Amino acid sequence: MKEKLKKPVFILLVGLILLMAGLIWRNSQWVMKVNDQKISETEYTFYQKLYPRLDEKALAKQIVEDKVQLQQAKKQKIETIPDYKTLQKKLKTVNQENERKIKKKQVVYGLRTYDEVSFYRYSLSNTINELKKIGAKDITPKMMRSYYDKHQSEFKEIDAKELYRVSGKKSTLEQLRKEDTTQEKLITHSGITSEQVTLNETTLRDWIKYREDDLSAVNDLSIGEWSVVFDIADKSWSYYCLSNKAGELQSFEVVKEKIALRLEKEHYQANVKKWVKQAEVEVK
Repeated sequence: MKEKLKKPVFILLVGLILLMAGLIWRNSQWVMKVNDQKISETEYTFYQKLYPRLDEKALAKQIVEDKVQLQQAKKQKIETIPDYKTLQKKLKTVNQENERKIKKKQVVYGLRTYDEVSFYRYSLSNTINELKKIGAKDITPKMMRSYYDKHQSEFKEIDAKELYRVSGKKSTLEQLRKEDTTQEKLITHSGITSEQVTLNETTLRDWIKYREDDLSAVNDLSIGEWSVVFDIADKSWSYYCLSNKAGELQSFEVVKEKIALRLEKEHYQANVKKWVKQAEVEVK
């Protein structure tokens, strides 16, 4: 009887030993460590797919940057996806939940179906946004005001200009640019077409949207100056500046939200740089 009992117990013990050995072996298979967090070969392969343009050195740097942010989020008790195994489980759950919502004709936020890459990027972006919110608490009104006082040139309105957009043959425009120019000549010259346009804070959006290449040349013009001649196919045009009014400094109240966003971004980037520098990294 005792001999019969010993055999199953022995088999069970051998099984447990093999299982433990397998777990120990599996746990030892890693290619990188970031603050003692192991990155397996499978996870590393995923990062190669995620960042296909990075060489080995740049990829390792990017992995460290991603991991330290995820680790900081965990410390702040932010819901996150710390590793590839968790990513796979969460991806399956989210896709199943979205499929259920679609069948019930409910609203699905984000993509209807994610793959590993898109879901990782979506998750990491949400994590970073939550970390930024926490970091934003460090930005004080005094810091914002100080930034405004030191960088007032950044908050001037664009110079308001009245211009003529002059179209015609390139040779005609080049000749006009060499001559003394009057408003009457621009209106009456038979070889050109002149259209009066303005550049100011109100029209700036349209310039950026439709004539961004022209904007950089026009923005620097003084009264009586011509811009370079622009060419597309058989069309040529240039700008002549009629008037220029220096942009006014925008008040602190108008730009304080913009300053806050800028400082929050700089503050977060500085934190990431610090976390990366402090990270203990080991590569096999």
